[in-house]
Amino acid sequence: MSSSHSDTAFRNRRPPSRDLSAPHLRALRKELLLVRADVERMELAQATLELRQAVTHFSWLKFIVPGLAGMRWRKASAASAGIGALLKEYPLISSIASLLLAKPLRATVAASAKPVLKWGSLALAAWEAYRIWQQMKNDSRRAASDAADDDSEG
Repeated sequence: MSSSHSDTAFRNRRPPSRDLSAPHLRALRKELLLVRADVERMELAQATLELRQAVTHFSWLKFIVPGLAGMRWRKASAASAGIGALLKEYPLISSIASLLLAKPLRATVAASAKPVLKWGSLALAAWEAYRIWQQMKNDSRRAASDAADDDSEG
């Protein structure tokens, strides 16, 4: 079955992008991107909620995942609800805050972790040495008092 017309015979001769001006196309693309971002944000929120509901019966999980231990599933405090609503309303704020805080906090934590580990391990070693010394001293006192008791009895 051969057709006498090509596939593009009934199409509009000029491209559809010329029907709208460039600012209109940019505005349309912007709206489409905003809608897509909203849909993805809602899907992420739904997936997060489903994940939280799926793992709430794992009591040990609250020790691994930060934020699960202090969360109330039914009610959120007014302050956290206000901050959460603000961050949902203006996601750029959280992005800017994470950009500003991420590198300095990582650098600060890494820089302070070394001396804390060093001095903490030294303090732990000193504490253990002190406890062993106290035990030895108490054992020697006990042995001396037991020997004195044995001498006085016999």
